[in-house]
Amino acid sequence: MAESDARLHERKHFWRDELLLIISMVAFVVVVYALDNALDPVFTPSTLLFAGVLLALVPAGIWLVFFNLQDRAEPEPKGYVLGIFVLGALLAAAIGIPVVESLFRVSHWAYTSTVATILGGILVVGFTQEFLKYAAVRYSIYHTDEFDEPTDGVIYATAAGLGYATVLNIQFVVSNGGVDLGSGVIRMAVVALAQAAFSGITGYFLGRAKFESEPIWWMPLGITLAAVFNGLFNWLQGIVIQPTVTLSGSTNNAWIGLVLATIVALITTGALLWLVRRNIKHLQTTE
Repeated sequence: MAESDARLHERKHFWRDELLLIISMVAFVVVVYALDNALDPVFTPSTLLFAGVLLALVPAGIWLVFFNLQDRAEPEPKGYVLGIFVLGALLAAAIGIPVVESLFRVSHWAYTSTVATILGGILVVGFTQEFLKYAAVRYSIYHTDEFDEPTDGVIYATAAGLGYATVLNIQFVVSNGGVDLGSGVIRMAVVALAQAAFSGITGYFLGRAKFESEPIWWMPLGITLAAVFNGLFNWLQGIVIQPTVTLSGSTNNAWIGLVLATIVALITTGALLWLVRRNIKHLQTTE
């Protein structure tokens, strides 16, 4: 019981750093956007592509900084966490993007109507992404001794989600031959925040499945919830960022999308914190 209590106290570092990660992601966007407007840099096609790819890597870099800070108080095997991050990225590149773009060709039909957008976002994009992030954890670290407490599910799933997000952002930059730094950095932060938040849901269900005797439908339920939230978020994101056309021109609503992603990430993190703590306390009372 004392060991469990210590773990609960120690994991407060993780949740604190999750909050700081979200705040730092937003600060990163504000700084890059302000510098882009102030300096108005001129890029060649190759330097624009390079800058875009570099910016796509920054959210993962911010996360790694906070993970290392958290690791000083709560030792976790860095190799395992980084391995899950890389595995999430590899699954996105080798399976996720080809399935969504080449097999189902989602971009050709998913935005033709509201129903198609929601169903495509949940049944194709959502389930593909969330299952692969689940698989990155479930078929690697899950059965090892390093996955030794419920919060580990959230930690490792978040790593997989950020790996997945990094590849999505790089793919977006490369397919467009580079991106406008101002609007591009907002999109990258939105993707990173969303992927980390929804993978955290799956991670919570993985943690429960590891340490409690859950029914056979438990993990399918977790993946389904993450996929539904993923699809609904992408649909709502598409609505709020649509340019507002007035007599004086059009207004870019990308910032509203970032606000939405930040709110979703904060609410998800808070809900997971409450659920994990409640679960740990339940485990303590049953010991």
